[in-house]
Amino acid sequence: MRVAEWIQIAFFSILVVAAWRRPLARQRRLRVTAFATLAIAAILAARYFVPPRFSSVVRDWIPAALLLVAYRQIGEFFTEPNQSVQARLAAFDRSFLRAVHVQPARTSIGLLRALYLELAYLLVYPLVPLGVAALYIAGMRHNSDYYWVVILLATYTCFAVTPFVPALPPRLLIGYEMFEIPPNSLRALNQWILRRASIQAITFPSAHVASSAAAALVLLRLEPRAGLVFLWAALSIAVATVVGGYHYAADVLFALLVPVLVFVGTFWLW
Repeated sequence: MRVAEWIQIAFFSILVVAAWRRPLARQRRLRVTAFATLAIAAILAARYFVPPRFSSVVRDWIPAALLLVAYRQIGEFFTEPNQSVQARLAAFDRSFLRAVHVQPARTSIGLLRALYLELAYLLVYPLVPLGVAALYIAGMRHNSDYYWVVILLATYTCFAVTPFVPALPPRLLIGYEMFEIPPNSLRALNQWILRRASIQAITFPSAHVASSAAAALVLLRLEPRAGLVFLWAALSIAVATVVGGYHYAADVLFALLVPVLVFVGTFWLW
């Protein structure tokens, strides 16, 4: 078994234990358990039942799908937002943006810039799998386990903290000072995806930002040219996440710190 596979099995199992120990509705507990069962079964099937000629490739890619399973599990822990938490996150945003001399309500984002930022945010979905593709193209697919270890540890750290910071995203708060973003098709697409596929709450720190930054750091080490491209994409995602009101500034700042710590902590293991 790969290290990344053990990390996934451990995280899915921990969430099941947490679900049955926390005051959640029975249906939520059962869904968390069902998600974990299916995910662990998929990991074991890819390891032991897929033909050997295909098994390694499937195991390189399957963590991308299982990240979505972990995200859905975390969503079962969100029952309602905590108004005090939301107020503190919004207050931090005001202080942080004031410190960097940005006034959202007075900052108009032009259409081209808005399209770029919304496209950057849309990249959160394919960016991590694209990192695996970059390893394949560079002839470094043997580093897939290392790639996933850094990404999983960074992303799962964000997921683990999320139930303790129950909050709605800033774009849904009444009175939150938003940037002036002209309506555009990419923003409409992002919001359509979030309405239908998100857990209707933030992940704190932002799992999207953490996973994209983790991918960039690993690729910077293994294939610097690709890593620079991914780093630019990750930083663009971080900016787009705040400007678009998808996450609070604190979500993003902590999300940039988590993968750095994970990357440094695992650097000498590979």
